[in-house]
Amino acid sequence: MDEQALAKAGRTRTRKFWSAICLAVLGVLAMGFGFITGQGLTGDAATFAGVIAGLGFSFILIGALGSWWNRPGDTRWMSEAPQGKRDRLQAQRSRQLFLFPAVAVIFLALALEPVRHVVEGEGRLRDYLSILLPVLYAWVTASIAMGWDHNSRANRRFLEDELTAVIRARAMTAAFLVVMTGATAAFALFLIRPELGAFAVLTALAAGGATAGVRFAWLDREAGQDG
Repeated sequence: MDEQALAKAGRTRTRKFWSAICLAVLGVLAMGFGFITGQGLTGDAATFAGVIAGLGFSFILIGALGSWWNRPGDTRWMSEAPQGKRDRLQAQRSRQLFLFPAVAVIFLALALEPVRHVVEGEGRLRDYLSILLPVLYAWVTASIAMGWDHNSRANRRFLEDELTAVIRARAMTAAFLVVMTGATAAFALFLIRPELGAFAVLTALAAGGATAGVRFAWLDREAGQDG
C-alpha cells in the first residue's frame, strides 16, 4: 500500500470510527428516551416507546462494533497482507450476518401488537414503522449475504471467489425454502385468524433473511476451518 493509498484509507477509517461513535451515542439517547417515556404507559404509547428503545439498542450494537473495527489504535491494517485482509473482511461479514438477524428478532417481537392494530384498521404511523423494521433488517441481512452491500462491492476481490458463490447458493436456497414454507403457513393462518396470518408473513420474511445470513456465515466459517 503506497503512501497516498495509506492516507486515504486512514481518513476513511477515522470517518467510520467517529460515525460509529455518533451512532452509538444516538442509540444510548434513543434507548434511554424509550425506557424513560415508556414507564407507566400502556397500549400504543408503550409500543412506540418500546420501538424507540429497541432501535436505540440496535444502534448501540452497530456503533460499538463499527468503532471497534475502525479504532484509531489499531494499525495492523497499514501493513496488512492481502490474505490477512481477506480473512479480516470475511470475519467482519460473518459477524454482521449473525448480528443483524438477532436485531431483526428483537424488532419482530415488538411488532406483534402493531400488526394487530393494522389488521383491525387502527394502525397509525408508528405501527407501520414497527412492522417495517424487522423486514428492513431481513433485507439488510440478505443483501450482505448476496454481496450487494457497499462493503462487499468495494472489496469484491477479497470477498468473492468460487467457494463464496457455492456458499451463497446454498444459503439462498435454504432462505427460499424458509420463506416458501413460512408464507404457506401464513396463508393458512390468515384464513383462520387474519391477525395471526399477517404476523406469520412478517415472521416468514424475517426468518428468510436470518436464514440467508446465518446459513452463509455458518458455511463460510466451516469452510475456513476445513481450509
